[in-house]
Amino acid sequence: MNFQQLRFVVAVAETRSFTSAADLCCVTQPALSNAIAQLEEELGGKLFDRTTRSVALTDFGQTLITDIRHIIDAKSQLMVGASEYLTRDDRNVRVGISPLISDDFVAAMLSRIENLNGGLNIILSEMNKADIQPALNTGQIDFGLGPEPWGEDSLISKPIYSEPLLYVSATQGERTDEPATLETLSGKQILLVGEDCGLSVAIRTLFQVNQIPLVEYEGKALSYSILEKWAMLGIGIALLPASKVANVSCARRLINGDGAAVSIGFHACWKPSQELRHSFAAVKMALQADGL
Repeated sequence: MNFQQLRFVVAVAETRSFTSAADLCCVTQPALSNAIAQLEEELGGKLFDRTTRSVALTDFGQTLITDIRHIIDAKSQLMVGASEYLTRDDRNVRVGISPLISDDFVAAMLSRIENLNGGLNIILSEMNKADIQPALNTGQIDFGLGPEPWGEDSLISKPIYSEPLLYVSATQGERTDEPATLETLSGKQILLVGEDCGLSVAIRTLFQVNQIPLVEYEGKALSYSILEKWAMLGIGIALLPASKVANVSCARRLINGDGAAVSIGFHACWKPSQELRHSFAAVKMALQADGL
């Protein structure tokens, strides 16, 4: 069995023609037919039903075609990964950062990079959490920073820091020293931003884990500042990381039933292949605020 045979099978399955598949693969039709026949013999079954008018996958072929495509895709990814490793400038480190990440953390990270004096060039891109994982998988970025939870098993995810989640509403002007409990959120209308940045997912997870019914406001804000303004207008309650709250006089700390502060955690993610880079140790050290 070889990749050429598998590529021929996919070409025939997509074109439904041995002749068209041969043209697509730049081989003669007899060469393609013989290669597929050899593969069928090795696999122990016919992959195609072939008549003078049509070509179609057999039930046996239908069962295997998805795995065959996965093998071909895996080879392509392997070649891309090898090319990226051999051609990249190890001094350039591309980092995708969620807009939820604290400016103070970013400043501290850049300062640590500078102090390490390893000649690293950090290239930052602000990205929604929904875009970070695909960008990591395709090699567009090397590291991604965003809020937990992460659900991608192929990536390594480690905590970097956490910060308090604050309760923002129009009625808190004189009560900022008194924390709000999670239980007080039950039945109250919660304001959310869109799905992509990860804040809404983190808030839903918080409610689910603590078994608190979540009442979502039907509309969605486009930014954290709008979320805060809506809370100030009395439309509902906003829950924001402390670093994203502009008017702290209308924000209260949030605590759980045990009296512990409720926080939102942030993680760094990367593909396992990043750990082979000479610069990995320096980048890992630069990301060390609380975790890693």
